[in-house]
Amino acid sequence: MKVLTACLLALGVLAGCATTGGLSTAANRLDDSSQRFYEQLRAERVASQTERDAAMLADAARDFHRAVNEGRSRDNLRPSFDRVAERYHNLRIQLDNREYSDRFQRAGFDRVTQAYLDVDRALNHPDSR
Repeated sequence: MKVLTACLLALGVLAGCATTGGLSTAANRLDDSSQRFYEQLRAERVASQTERDAAMLADAARDFHRAVNEGRSRDNLRPSFDRVAERYHNLRIQLDNREYSDRFQRAGFDRVTQAYLDVDRALNHPDSR
């Protein structure tokens, strides 16, 4: 019985490490892609509100990435991810409602979207691989 319990604990630890690794990798990609997206928009001189929103997303993604690297629990990560989600969706609305669509895509918003979705899956749906 002790051996079975030890094996189950070891499997649980390994599963937790794999999930955290996936979340950490996704958070890193979101941090990098949102920062590049912001820098590209800044270089293209888009509307000041859009640039500010992109900067806020990049800041939120960086804060979330740091929180993940600090090893915070999923419950403690949720408020940080909620800030990321709010800023991401705000930019998504601008993309859908303005003539910026081509510009956003050239600036790398598709990479931001992919990384955002990977973080969402890793954080909120870790068993959906």
